[in-house]
Amino acid sequence: MRLTRLLLPLAAAALVISGCADSETATVGDPNETCSFDTTEQGVTTTATGDDGPVTLVVGKDAPVPTELEVFDLCEGAGEEATQQDTVTVDYIGVGYKSREEFDSSYSRGEPATFPLNQVIPGWTQGVAGMKPGGARLLLIPADLAYGPAGAPPSIQPDEALAFVVELDSIQPPPS
Repeated sequence: MRLTRLLLPLAAAALVISGCADSETATVGDPNETCSFDTTEQGVTTTATGDDGPVTLVVGKDAPVPTELEVFDLCEGAGEEATQQDTVTVDYIGVGYKSREEFDSSYSRGEPATFPLNQVIPGWTQGVAGMKPGGARLLLIPADLAYGPAGAPPSIQPDEALAFVVELDSIQPPPS
């Protein structure tokens, strides 16, 4: 599997690159001020405790495994929409359908991740495109738009579908 398709190492590398962001970065205030995370879609439940509380994500044991990308807006945000060519700064949490365990969370690390949308798994590229700063989405990603048959051991099993809550903090357009 190509390294550029792995979200975790890319997010770490992109944090270093993000220090080069210019003044064209679009941003809006704390998405938790207007978002409602208390919802269940397709057997996947999202919650947040308080305005600044942690976001949780639970894949129910009977949740149907997605066969295509499913996108649910938790709130819309405002401003320009992210494109597949943009670099984005996001907070997120990810849970696997097979393990039903959290495998990654920028919330747990205490800082958002920054990366180019065209260098992550296809489910992220497609699912985050169209978001506006301050917005939040629940992404239910089938295995073929995630890490496919190889998985991303040890955290993500082969052919594992993934669920994410993504909050878009800011967008940096590609250089002109």
